[in-house]
Amino acid sequence: MQIAVNIQNETIAQKVLWMLEHFRNDGVEIIKLDTEDTDVIHNFKDGLQEIQLVKEGKLASRPIQDFLDEL
Repeated sequence: MQIAVNIQNETIAQKVLWMLEHFRNDGVEIIKLDTEDTDVIHNFKDGLQEIQLVKEGKLASRPIQDFLDEL
């Protein structure tokens, strides 16, 4: 199972990470995504939404290179 948690408050984030570290020996793997990773994921999700809108005919398609450049 994977769980993604977005914690805006840095102090609380550090406390949650500290707590999760105690479960590392039980097989919990902690992966911290920094802002750049989050931006990439957000842009990818936006791209998928755009594809769905084009597929539904709610948005005109555009050159694929423009789309790929944004990803």
